[in-house]
Amino acid sequence: MNATYPDGSMVRDNNYALHNIGPEDAFKLALERSGMTWQKLSKAMGWAESHTKRVFSLERYFPTYEDLPKFCSTVGNMVIINWLQVQAMQYGMEHKHGDVDCQSLVFRIGKLFGETSDVGQEAQIAVADGVLEPKELRRIIGELNDVVNTSLDMIADLRELERKLKTEP
Repeated sequence: MNATYPDGSMVRDNNYALHNIGPEDAFKLALERSGMTWQKLSKAMGWAESHTKRVFSLERYFPTYEDLPKFCSTVGNMVIINWLQVQAMQYGMEHKHGDVDCQSLVFRIGKLFGETSDVGQEAQIAVADGVLEPKELRRIIGELNDVVNTSLDMIADLRELERKLKTEP
């Protein structure tokens, strides 16, 4: 499957990365991609502030099933639907989280910058002759997907660490 949604997300290309994030992180990602504040979302959804804060906290608290279509429409992306689909397609597969410490974080940020640099290099090649070609666009999109997957993997690991640190005394 390789469906593209209004927010530009693609189910197939981000399966692995979405598989590794938890549901609470999927809701945060959907909100972050929307560019909305949680206050604006709360008002648009008709939710109490306390309800919205719980949805986006570290705890496992989610909107009702009936709220999901409106939520996706309100944030303008399909992250939650994509996440559900990926979870169903890869049900039973273990979620792999990498340990994060200061050294590994610096290394991983460097890797992300490297992936971003690859996007720039492909874009530079594509615009050199003043004409964009489908083959060039596919290479840029491929590099962008590498950035997205690297970012989502890092987000999943950082969120896992955040939850772990919150529960420690």
